[in-house]
Amino acid sequence: MSETYRVYTKWIGYSEIEVEAKSEEEAGKKVLSGDYSMFREASTGGDLDYGFDNEEIIDIEVIKDDS
Repeated sequence: MSETYRVYTKWIGYSEIEVEAKSEEEAGKKVLSGDYSMFREASTGGDLDYGFDNEEIIDIEVIKDDS
């Protein structure tokens, strides 16, 4: 079973991304590789094409458990 995680990242702006994964580690890897729906992301970047250099994960929390 997978769970839904909210992954918070930090860059020049701020993002909250919801991604389904089996663990926090998998959720973080999906976010850093871009493997998530842009429709499940809240960002202060507003579709900027710059400013995401050195993005890092600052927190991950479970928001839905499908088990």
